[in-house]
Amino acid sequence: MGNDGFLSCLEKRELLNRTAVSVDELRARAQALEEAGLIHDAVDFYIKAQAWSEIERLIPLAVDEGDAFLFTRLYRVLKKDPPPEQWRALAARAEALGKTLYAQRALQQLS
Repeated sequence: MGNDGFLSCLEKRELLNRTAVSVDELRARAQALEEAGLIHDAVDFYIKAQAWSEIERLIPLAVDEGDAFLFTRLYRVLKKDPPPEQWRALAARAEALGKTLYAQRALQQLS
């Protein structure tokens, strides 16, 4: 990753653990990671920047990708409960993408 202009895992950890870091820098790094498709890494930086609207904006992406792990993480960070219709949509999408375990996880949340 370091060769692509992104931080190594150690550099990422150091930046995320730093107490004094610019919110603008965090948001810029998160946006670059998101654009590169590294959504889980982007979320780490959005959390550090307390960019709640950006995190909420990623929920439809998690549903579209059928990613129950990301979906659950986003809602946990926002301290909200996902509505049942979103769980259903995620389950259907995960099933369509062949992500059977994610589909099962989503359906379990409805019972």
